[in-house]
Amino acid sequence: MCSIDIKLASNVVPFMQMRDRFVSGGYNKGYELEKQLEFIASLEGITGVAYGWPCQYDDPAELKMVVDNHGLKIATLDTDIYTEARFKHGSFSSRDPKIRRAAIEQTKKAIDAAVACGAPDVNLWPGHDGFEYPFQGHYDDAWKYIEECLLEIAEYNPDLPVSIEPKCKEPRANNYFANTGKVLMLVNKINRPNVGITLDFGHSLAALENPAESAVLAMREKRLRQIHINDNYRDWDHDLVPGSATVWEHVEFFYWLKKMNYDGWFCIDIYPYRNEGRKVLENTVNVCKKCCAIADKLIEMNIEDIMRTGDHLDILNNLWNMFDI
Repeated sequence: MCSIDIKLASNVVPFMQMRDRFVSGGYNKGYELEKQLEFIASLEGITGVAYGWPCQYDDPAELKMVVDNHGLKIATLDTDIYTEARFKHGSFSSRDPKIRRAAIEQTKKAIDAAVACGAPDVNLWPGHDGFEYPFQGHYDDAWKYIEECLLEIAEYNPDLPVSIEPKCKEPRANNYFANTGKVLMLVNKINRPNVGITLDFGHSLAALENPAESAVLAMREKRLRQIHINDNYRDWDHDLVPGSATVWEHVEFFYWLKKMNYDGWFCIDIYPYRNEGRKVLENTVNVCKKCCAIADKLIEMNIEDIMRTGDHLDILNNLWNMFDI
């Protein structure tokens, strides 16, 4: 089997209880953080962990020590502005200036923690910034508040990158940070070099984007900070093992990331409610290895010249011919 030449990390979700609104007690027994990290560290090909802040540890230095002890790196810290009811009507877009202030301060704490524990960036997913009904959101005010909040966050520590993650829906019916284009517009308007984009493959699918094209757009603007890998059927954020539903889209995605020299982290973002966590991650590593190998082969074949002629069916035929059956 080919080696993997990307920086691959995982969150700890595959070894958590994983609750939803139907099974509030969780689908699994779950493990403490030490055991979660032990499982992740034992998986060949995974060298980092993506973790949320705040967490079980009050001291980010202690979190770093625990992660270091398992031979892992902290790939990112995720800012928690979505698990508390106080943000249910929005965080950065909230009508209430106290709530907006709370979201800003929560993010600043995550930035400080990221610096202290050596994380390369902070991931920012404003999941409650959105609306359900017509006339529910004052769009002009909401986007003004969002810009003001993110500008303050960007200027808090210009040396620490902040990466904004788009998602079209859930938990809101409609999210303001809905797709790559909207977030690129926002990031470019803020116009600070430390603000970029997290491209979640599944979120891109659910927004009816082509993830490879979205990656290229973000990289052309030099804004792609982080990748989340998973899969779905384009109608919901199912967080499946990569390549379960969209095979060629994954191959194309890895091709363009390699072609344009993306060198950030690939963070596994999967919720295996009914599957064993270790097996899910092993499968994911295998898919990433295969996609990397195929991408390398396509680059060697110089398929860019074929794309420029419009003979894309020749490329697809070559891909099918790679299956030696």
